[in-house]
Amino acid sequence: MRGKTKMHRYLVSVILLVAMSAEVGAVTPEIRVGVGAEFESVVSDENGRLKGVIAEPYNCLLEGAGYSYEFVTLPLARLVHELRAGNIDVGLPLVHDSSRDDYATFGNTVIKSSYLRISVRSNQQKPDEPEARYVYVRGFAGRALLRGLDGRSFEVSEWSQAIAMLRRQRADYVLITEKTYGALTEFRKTDLIAEKVSDLNVAFYVRKALPKLAEALNQSNNQCQTAKLAETSG
Repeated sequence: MRGKTKMHRYLVSVILLVAMSAEVGAVTPEIRVGVGAEFESVVSDENGRLKGVIAEPYNCLLEGAGYSYEFVTLPLARLVHELRAGNIDVGLPLVHDSSRDDYATFGNTVIKSSYLRISVRSNQQKPDEPEARYVYVRGFAGRALLRGLDGRSFEVSEWSQAIAMLRRQRADYVLITEKTYGALTEFRKTDLIAEKVSDLNVAFYVRKALPKLAEALNQSNNQCQTAKLAETSG
């Protein structure tokens, strides 16, 4: 009889452990994070962790949110498409674009940056004239700055293609973010000039079906920002 009782207790314990494991797995599923391939000079995946000049604040907020992650590197336009389709859960590094608000939630600011307008020094075309031609990477949110301008605009796959169009006089200006510009060695040339267009907040997008994930990431980000501020002021 005692043997049966011990066996019964053992089976109950096993069932409880399995149930608890299943519950934990349901609470903390693996989150698919899309990283923009065009920004690999500033942030990229390396063995399941982000590296690069803007990677630290993203690593901090991801690790503090209490989830496990699978990173996938995608071209920016594809990343946005997969976020809309629900095939990835988080996209970074991204800035706010109202066209994405129907299917994803924009997170709190992770880093401060700015939009730059790059041109060759010999360029005589004024940026706000109708004839001005702009080029940017496909899916780039900065294209919103061109609203109201009548000039032609071009989308390319890589920033190196954009700078090549400038030098071949096929475009007058490149739109790019400050962080990306600073990290790309091909832009550090004496024949180029950079003008600040506007400030911007760089963060991330979370698909709308996961509001608890968005909340956890924002809370973690706030804690990271507070800790960094305390460290800096201290």
